[in-house]
Amino acid sequence: MKLFASMTVLLLAASLLGCKKDDGVSSENAAKATEFKAFVDNKPFQIREYYSDKPIDYIDTDAEVKQETNLWKYVSPWIKDDFNVFNVSTGQVAIAQNEIKIEGNNEAVILKSCSVSAEKTGVYFNFLNYLYQPLKYRLEEFGSDYFIISADWTGGARVFTKFVVLD
Repeated sequence: MKLFASMTVLLLAASLLGCKKDDGVSSENAAKATEFKAFVDNKPFQIREYYSDKPIDYIDTDAEVKQETNLWKYVSPWIKDDFNVFNVSTGQVAIAQNEIKIEGNNEAVILKSCSVSAEKTGVYFNFLNYLYQPLKYRLEEFGSDYFIISADWTGGARVFTKFVVLD
């Protein structure tokens, strides 16, 4: 009887350890995430476009109400100046600040965490906002020399950032 009980416990443990939670990630999203990781790995990128899918008032703390989709003029100068090199194996991005640096950090290169994940609803890029703080973006598309990510904005709008590979 003890042998039967021991075998039952072992079989139950083995079956529980062998079970994999179904996270709902499609093979398409998993493949796209893998391709994107290979694409961005160890290449220098720079932001070249910033826009929204519908007109928004980007600065909603002033008295002037503007409804714009081209948001490039709102990108901080230190961001426009940065070169970003993503290292997929270490999960870090090296941000070369170049000539214009963010206030309070004069380092030539800032290292921050980043990652790519395949999820049920798409591929996501955990990167940074304009203050180099973590922000989760959705990967919209990528081609031979660029990628576009997006984030939710108030009022149901989405803002898009285009990065291009530097030669």
